[in-house]
Amino acid sequence: MARLKALRPTLPVLIAEMFGLRWQAMIHGLAFMSHQLGSFLGAYGGGLIYDALGSYDTAWRIGVAVGLGAGIIQIAFALIRLTSAPLLKAA
Repeated sequence: MARLKALRPTLPVLIAEMFGLRWQAMIHGLAFMSHQLGSFLGAYGGGLIYDALGSYDTAWRIGVAVGLGAGIIQIAFALIRLTSAPLLKAA
């Protein structure tokens, strides 16, 4: 749990560095809102699956598949970013 708490203060700094201070509040708000929506849908969807099937096995499988898919997408974007020209030039 401490790992998740350590990410919270760094997110606004990363957003400001990537997108600038002008968009920081809006992008941070969208990230927070999407996190809350995902939390709600995951819990609600897991409950629906349990009610329908009587087991959490399918919910776990869907959760793992979504997590792996998200990880693959993040790695793909990281690889694309490494091969492209930097956005900011060093002074």
